[in-house]
Amino acid sequence: MKIIKKISSLDQLKSFALDLSKCLEGKEIILLKGDLAAGKTTFTRFLVSAIDPESEDQVSSPTFSVMNEYETSRFPVYHIDLYRVKDFDFSDVLGHGLIVVEWADKITNLGNYPVVFIDIDIVDENERIFKVETKNADYLEECLK
Repeated sequence: MKIIKKISSLDQLKSFALDLSKCLEGKEIILLKGDLAAGKTTFTRFLVSAIDPESEDQVSSPTFSVMNEYETSRFPVYHIDLYRVKDFDFSDVLGHGLIVVEWADKITNLGNYPVVFIDIDIVDENERIFKVETKNADYLEECLK
């Protein structure tokens, strides 16, 4: 399944994150691709906030720490940034919570886990195109439409 979403405001991005959060079970891997300032960290902040509103202020870019962990009321969220990393061992977190990876174009194989691929294209200062595909995650289709 491939879905294309035109996002023209932060409210639309927040709504998309909220819709997706409703179907997440906490075992998924969300792979984010996009140039600098495409909105990867902002999307992650909105997604974590949709999962648990008390967690929104915790979300920051993990560029220098490589991974931030957010304890939410539903499940842990592992926010990973591979911008400066050549190789990352996911074995400690796979299957133990939601994994959100920025700069995910460096990832090749994550087994049979449910994966959501989100490629973000910058149209202009206010508009983004989100190209969304899933693998092993058919149950997410309704929330992604």
